[in-house]
Amino acid sequence: MKTGSLLRALLGAMLGEESWPARIARLSAVAIIGGLLVAVVAAGGSRFAGSDRAIDLVARQPAAGGWSRDRIVVNRGEHVRLRIRSEDVVHGFAIGRLGVEVGPIEPGKTVAVEFVASQAGEFTFYCTAWCDPNHPRMRGILEVRDSERAAAPPPPAARDASLRDLDMPREALAIPSARPSASRGAALYAERCASCHGVNGQGTSRGPDIARRETLENQRPAQVFQMLGGISAPETSHDVSWHQRALSSLRGRQLFHVQIGGQWSDQDRWDSVAYLWSLGTTQDRVDLGRRLFAKNCAACHGERGVGDGPGGRVQPKKPANLSDPWRMLDGTSALYTAKIRRGGMGTGMPYWGNIFTEEELAALVDYLWTFSLGGGIG
Repeated sequence: MKTGSLLRALLGAMLGEESWPARIARLSAVAIIGGLLVAVVAAGGSRFAGSDRAIDLVARQPAAGGWSRDRIVVNRGEHVRLRIRSEDVVHGFAIGRLGVEVGPIEPGKTVAVEFVASQAGEFTFYCTAWCDPNHPRMRGILEVRDSERAAAPPPPAARDASLRDLDMPREALAIPSARPSASRGAALYAERCASCHGVNGQGTSRGPDIARRETLENQRPAQVFQMLGGISAPETSHDVSWHQRALSSLRGRQLFHVQIGGQWSDQDRWDSVAYLWSLGTTQDRVDLGRRLFAKNCAACHGERGVGDGPGGRVQPKKPANLSDPWRMLDGTSALYTAKIRRGGMGTGMPYWGNIFTEEELAALVDYLWTFSLGGGIG
């Protein structure tokens, strides 16, 4: 049988004994419906699988205009491909709270980064390499839209109880004469504290739980040093009411500890303070904080935190010396978290609250304590 006859036979079997005009009309309708179905499936696939489009982004020093886009808009679920090119100096690129990062981006080079925009909202993208005295201005917004859902309400404001004290001068009433050791403090704790507070700081009927970060987040190391000796703050502070307010929450425990205060040397107490501050963190979290500091803070504060980074020389105010025990040991984890989240008013320090997650903020503060309380934390 010839090919043409075979095709006519097959079509006849499919379409019955209709006339050729009717058959052609029916085939046309089937083709149109099939085309519509293919279009719908393709549209659905692009909605959920994402677009293949690439987005170009050019990095320039702030004096030359900064990012070529200050806002990038994509859809939730989209497969985003960014092609980032540097026109002048080495830059880096990251998107806060999404874990997206690429770099270094060398002058004249283009690097690509791909990710799925799985969360709706606005996320800050920024340069991660010190590129200019106005480097903190290298920021933009990635907007991830979700047309199928109502706009999510903004997250609740972080609870920063210390905001009113954020920029007050601080000066500890006592500082260590030698670098504290959390490992020595662990041995002292096991000998003198575990019977009340538990072997791992979990608390007993005789003493509270002190192993959680929240227990000490509003306490100053210098306060706890005083408490362990059973000694009230002397009337010599530059701001007596400041210290008296801070000590009020410790009065009852301080009276109890006065019974054992004579057993502690000053170094014993500082070693024990270092150990207490290590209970609420882990080595992994301290290591995360170290990486965040090196990437985002060391350019101004210096690798050792003493405020000698090259970027600090062009700031309106010299970056804080984070290794100064007189200053640092009179602060709290809650205060330093709030400071990083908000930034330094009039100092040139940018805000990080919309870039770091709460976990990253906690890790960074835990690492900051190693400058004044020793590297054994964590």
